[in-house]
Amino acid sequence: MVKVYVVYGEGIGCHEEAAHAYRLAGAGIVELIHMRELLAGKDISDGQILNLSGGFLHGDILGAGMCAANEIEHAVVGDNGERLKELLLRFAQKGVIYGQCNGFQVLVRTGLLPGIDRDYSRQTATLAPNDCGSYFVSQVMHLVEQKKNHFAFDSIDFLYLPCRHGEGKVVFYSPHGSISAEDAEQNRARVNAEHVLLRYVHPETREQTQQFPYNPNGSIDAIAGLVDPTGHIFGHMAHPEAIVHPSRDPWWFHMKDELRRQGYSLRDIVEEGIALSIFRNVVEYVR
Repeated sequence: MVKVYVVYGEGIGCHEEAAHAYRLAGAGIVELIHMRELLAGKDISDGQILNLSGGFLHGDILGAGMCAANEIEHAVVGDNGERLKELLLRFAQKGVIYGQCNGFQVLVRTGLLPGIDRDYSRQTATLAPNDCGSYFVSQVMHLVEQKKNHFAFDSIDFLYLPCRHGEGKVVFYSPHGSISAEDAEQNRARVNAEHVLLRYVHPETREQTQQFPYNPNGSIDAIAGLVDPTGHIFGHMAHPEAIVHPSRDPWWFHMKDELRRQGYSLRDIVEEGIALSIFRNVVEYVR
């Protein structure tokens, strides 16, 4: 029986939707775990999936996910002095850690993503404020990077997913950062070659784009999601948990009317959104 831990608390806001998605996807047990419980070292070894949902952890003070990343980095759990980050890496050896939006930001800022050469000790990328200068909400087309052949996006090439964030721009270099421009370019090349899970694409050309609003944040190389070398730690800025039902899609009424004009009844309309297949694929992978 698949058990999922969905983290909540301290400003996380999308945990209920994520928990609902996992239940629909066939997980046997879905348990909400408070961020404070995780930091205190609650035993999650009986689970197969740890989900870090979207929201505004600690109000995004100092940057989206920054405070939570520092807490995870320095939290000591158990009597043997083990750090929480080490516990999470051990969990990922047999299970899956999946982050959406704020959860993705935390994974990147802890160094758990992208994990170049399986080195999780340092941060090699970050999420900067959107180029548009504000929080932005839109339905965005994503390309699944086929060379990764990742289990969560099996049999999916393109899909629209809702994006809603203020700091989603993947960058590798800042003149105010600790990484040199040369090292940043090397990290960028490695990530593009081995760690990109999703990219933002133009809906007409279906090619990666820097054009707003199709790239909603100006992310370098249109990077929308990342995966570590094992495939067990991954995430992205989008919110698939928000549209596991077709009726939650912003184009639902248009699609429904079009199908009715073609002679279909509501019973003929698919009950599942394509986003639900992501959660179903994750559950089936660890089953």
